[in-house]
Amino acid sequence: MRLFLQLNLVDWKESSYQKPLLAFASSLADDIIGTDLDSQSESFIADMVVRLINEAQHVFVVVVAHNADIALGSTLKIFNRLLADHHKVHTAVLLGKHATTEKMLQPFQEKFYNQNDDEGIRDLIKQFAVSV
Repeated sequence: MRLFLQLNLVDWKESSYQKPLLAFASSLADDIIGTDLDSQSESFIADMVVRLINEAQHVFVVVVAHNADIALGSTLKIFNRLLADHHKVHTAVLLGKHATTEKMLQPFQEKFYNQNDDEGIRDLIKQFAVSV
């Protein structure tokens, strides 16, 4: 199983139920499971996402950050799990600007992309879908 994980660091008033990147990734292969989490999510939701990370063979993580002042909140637990299992991370993408998140994703080195173009992110997702 491969996991497409979207972490949303956005003001809840600006968030949308529609997640086009998540839907796109999930449609590309039968073994890709997509989920998302935002910084205000309950702790038990973060725990379920951690379990998905534990079960996944490979993870594609995209962090959507529309506001640089949003605290990591529930996503901190996810970042810690990803850093502990860094070998599972196929690709890590930061969409937007968020200095703390950028520092958290730097250890992924050549797997980390600071990308603000949806088409560029879709290309990375396609690469993930055809890999392994």
